[in-house]
Amino acid sequence: MLLPYLLSLTAHASPFKPMLRADLAASYWDEGAKVAAYPGVQKRLWGPDGSVLFGDTFLRIEGVAVLTPSYARLGPRVTFSPIAVFELSAHYLGSAYFGTFSSIKGFDDPDVVYTDDVVDAAVRGPGLGSVWGVEATLQGKVGPVIAATFGELKGWDVWPAERVQGDYWWEPESELLLSWHDNTWALNAVALYEHVFDEERGRKLYLGAMYSQSTGVDTGDRFARLGPMANIAFSDRWGLLILTQAYLDDRIYTEPLPPYIGLRLRHTWKPQG
Repeated sequence: MLLPYLLSLTAHASPFKPMLRADLAASYWDEGAKVAAYPGVQKRLWGPDGSVLFGDTFLRIEGVAVLTPSYARLGPRVTFSPIAVFELSAHYLGSAYFGTFSSIKGFDDPDVVYTDDVVDAAVRGPGLGSVWGVEATLQGKVGPVIAATFGELKGWDVWPAERVQGDYWWEPESELLLSWHDNTWALNAVALYEHVFDEERGRKLYLGAMYSQSTGVDTGDRFARLGPMANIAFSDRWGLLILTQAYLDDRIYTEPLPPYIGLRLRHTWKPQG
């Protein structure tokens, strides 16, 4: 019964339309400055306007280009939303590490306690790599309350320069110690209250909490954090994310406080049409 119903909804499908998103971000996190561009096409799928379950479904095919002081990534990503509350995406990106900033740093011991001094003393170097990922998102909104859960599995392959020693490395994006060919899984959950200042200009305030958890399969390295967050949208283009999380599980920070603090200023360009 469901399949004929979905097929009938495809009458509302639209053709693919070109799109381009570009982000410029600066943060206190390990990646530092970050520039990303997402050119692609998007097609609205089934469902009439106003439908709670099928009114905002889509298929998006895009390229991903990311540049930080440590690495560059390039590759395709596909995102599929069969119902308004669920998204599934997959990507495959090639990576080039520059041998600067937090780049590739090797270690001999998968249980190393990688404090700042230990990481800074490690020999760093350039290299090549790839990362694939599959992410599922479940989200919902009831009035001004928004809740979302993100689960992601990633596979990492890295080929470092000869001067990089050891069988393990510190990966700045995942914030984990990984082997040269490793997998990670992550779970994030947010609950937010939305206050709209100006809907037309995109001025909004989101207040709530975020839980973050990530694990490296080969090394067993992991972290779990929980704490309040605020996301301030000054307009459709500018926003500021403030995140403060207590450590629940971490190799370095064995006490909940002082907390993990993250700041990210973001600019997004999305041309009309």
